[in-house]
Amino acid sequence: MNISGIHIAAPNLCTLCVDAWNGGNGEGRLYNYYSETPQRFVSQYDALKKIDNLCDRLNYPQAAEQPRSFAKAAAAPVQRKKVEKCMSKDKLLEPRGKMATFVVHVMYRQNATWQGSVTWAEKDQKANFRSALELIKLMDSAVESTLPPEEPEKGGDAQ
Repeated sequence: MNISGIHIAAPNLCTLCVDAWNGGNGEGRLYNYYSETPQRFVSQYDALKKIDNLCDRLNYPQAAEQPRSFAKAAAAPVQRKKVEKCMSKDKLLEPRGKMATFVVHVMYRQNATWQGSVTWAEKDQKANFRSALELIKLMDSAVESTLPPEEPEKGGDAQ
């Protein structure tokens, strides 16, 4: 993959491999510098939660706001330990999804959402996103563009 447009030194860089597309819901593997094995995700929301947890572990980028919750106030934040990289940049960018592969870089966590860039590896196309929802929509549009066109229903409800 051409990595010229990717900020390879970003500590929270993730490779998201979409292996299955079930009714508009992506499933696959998530790779980052700090784990030798991929994390499985079962939906786009699950993948975003895993990336957000990584950003929290690294404290990068710092969240501008504390997330709100219907639950009682959370306990005091846990003291963060230094996290060591165990994967090279080449290994991070190597995996490929069966449906699509995305390299995600969250640059900011402001206004209770994310801003950053995503690169669709197979097409070497990069786009910036202004929210986590926009990130999901960008990835959805990429995967859906690779699916075969749906056949129109035969028989219909003609009267």
